[in-house]
Amino acid sequence: MNHLIQEQAQLKELEITIDALCEKGGVVAVDTEFLREKTYHAKLCLVQLGIDEHQYCIDVLNIDDLSCLVKLFSAANVLKLFHAARQDIEVILHTLDVLPKPIFDTQLAAAFCGADMQVGYGALVQEVTGVELPKSQSRTDWTRRPLSAEQIKYAGEDVAYLEALYQAGLEKLQQQNKQAWYDAEIEQYYDESLYVIAPEQAYKRLSGGMLKIKPQHVLKALANWREAVAQERDIPRSWVIRDDKLYDLAQANVKSEQELLSLAVFGRRSAGALASQAFEVIRNVDSANNEKVWRKVEPLNKEEKSVCSQMMRDLSKLSESHGIAQALLATRKDIEALYRNRQSKKLLKGWREALVGKPMLTFIHQFEGMKA
Repeated sequence: MNHLIQEQAQLKELEITIDALCEKGGVVAVDTEFLREKTYHAKLCLVQLGIDEHQYCIDVLNIDDLSCLVKLFSAANVLKLFHAARQDIEVILHTLDVLPKPIFDTQLAAAFCGADMQVGYGALVQEVTGVELPKSQSRTDWTRRPLSAEQIKYAGEDVAYLEALYQAGLEKLQQQNKQAWYDAEIEQYYDESLYVIAPEQAYKRLSGGMLKIKPQHVLKALANWREAVAQERDIPRSWVIRDDKLYDLAQANVKSEQELLSLAVFGRRSAGALASQAFEVIRNVDSANNEKVWRKVEPLNKEEKSVCSQMMRDLSKLSESHGIAQALLATRKDIEALYRNRQSKKLLKGWREALVGKPMLTFIHQFEGMKA
């Protein structure tokens, strides 16, 4: 049964079921619908819960008191089932100030058992249950009201099969002796820093190694300022200033606000308000600081690219032999970083160390030995 909960009184009735689940423990299927095209933070529009044979679509835009959801998401004895959990966790954390825990991610479990890293919910439902789900509402505007019957049906189906995927995924993990690997990986999902960007850390999203030292510090300061403005106004960071324009401004060495305005790096509507702020940020950069923010990464030469390509082929063989999605084991970026630095926080730690990191490091050392 699929239920639309769009009034506080209806949620109050559902709270009885939620309280009973929190008391006895068990599982709840969870999904969210949100919109993030015009805001910095995704706007939560709908929360879907699957409890036993029932699906509840909770219209959070029309309900003020959502404390029973906070109670549910924080209940230690209730396992929350998600598919591709990270975006759902992010919007729940921002909106309700609670990080759902413990969780089971059916997409991650499937990737550990041979599926593509980005396997979709619909594809997995069809594989496990044989049911083909419609995609008609996949691009719908979830902020518009009233919600249609088709939207509610679509939203309810997003949690209707999660328990079946959970049971299938858990069984495969245990059969293939990958439960410990999965548990170690899912533990990382509970790190709140994954979902919240502190403005002073925003520069880490960029790469400024090609710039001289002073423009590096200007770029760092501008990136951090942009993040703070975007968060305060709840708009996409590109609406403050695009990345390419940010680099242009960092290298321009402007001497006045008027000179900054002449660069036309801001939109016409926002230029007046933002130019003075940006110029103040630039003016306050410590010009005597000679420490590099980013280090220049030289392109790999032909021989180095060949070595990394061989490592990627070996990675593909590891993926096939262990039945794990290759992208879950490592990416090309991970492999190249290991080759450049001979170290990796990701590949030389935890379950990946013996499986990927050490064999790859051994290959690198053998290659160096052959060269010598």
